[in-house]
Amino acid sequence: MAQLEIKGLCKSFGAVKAVDHINLSIEEGEMLCLLGPSGCGKTTLLRILSGFLEPDEGTVLMGGTDVTGLPPDRRPTSLVFQNYALFPHLNVYENASFGLRLKKLPSAEIQEKVMTTLKLVGLEGMEKRAITQLSGGQQQRVALARALVMEPKVLLLDEPLSNLDAKLRVETRQQIRRLQQSLGITAVFVTHDQEEAMSMGDKIAILKLGALQQLGSPMELYRNPANSFVAGFLGTPAMNFMEAVSRGGQVTLGGVVLSGLPSVPDGTYTLGIRPEDLVLENNGQMEPLQGTVESVELLGDHALVYLRWADKAICCRTGIPDHLSEGDTVPITLDLSRVKLFDPSTGAAL
Repeated sequence: MAQLEIKGLCKSFGAVKAVDHINLSIEEGEMLCLLGPSGCGKTTLLRILSGFLEPDEGTVLMGGTDVTGLPPDRRPTSLVFQNYALFPHLNVYENASFGLRLKKLPSAEIQEKVMTTLKLVGLEGMEKRAITQLSGGQQQRVALARALVMEPKVLLLDEPLSNLDAKLRVETRQQIRRLQQSLGITAVFVTHDQEEAMSMGDKIAILKLGALQQLGSPMELYRNPANSFVAGFLGTPAMNFMEAVSRGGQVTLGGVVLSGLPSVPDGTYTLGIRPEDLVLENNGQMEPLQGTVESVELLGDHALVYLRWADKAICCRTGIPDHLSEGDTVPITLDLSRVKLFDPSTGAAL
């Protein structure tokens, strides 16, 4: 059974549709990552799920129960805020136990729950530490402990890693993912960082201007994007887009026939190919195109080669090239099994 269901959810602020008829569901124990650019509606959606914002239309179900009209304290949720929202005058234990004390649980029960949770998040022995004496990563773990100690059915996280440095972000996201999986908690994680979403989510929901563009597993979205927006948003560097033409059942790119592609009606299309699926040699699948090297970025075990072809800037992700310099002319071929075609007017994948 789905632990979280969203049906026809809408929210507008004046003429702006922040959430536009969103429908999605996630199963118990899954992590859903809400991903999209700034202003796409992901935080508004999270605030609706937490009860801090009322939708204009639609229904929110948790565990099969309609919670749409319930306030935050009556929902089976806990929210980890982007800025942690910790009380600086309270120590670690007092912050972590705040919600339980509001519920007026017995002191012994509060202590047991808090100490168990602090151990889970790696803060054992730090319960008396002042919040001002903690690092950013430690403060984030206090906020996480305060949410987990409430034993929520759905854990909500609003860009909780955005204030951490790059190395600590990776370590902390791994810890959150391990905890979420080990505890079997259903979670919704808001982020604008595609790497976080790809590494943490069982499912990713990509939003644009309040509307859901695609929902699926990270690999499904990466390899089978529903439209050119999803294709261009996922991946670093982004997918290459080029103009292809279909005539008489044959698709051509710069006059070169791309054999084996699905037949599409005559017309002009947007062709998409990931940088790792461009090959700087003759791969035997097609007649090579000719590109000019503009720059090469060496990144440890691989390189990004930026090229100019037919006045179009494209990028190839490859192994470390032996001899490749700016201005060199190189053959470019495509892994035709990875080519995607999109309708240029609607952006829909074909």
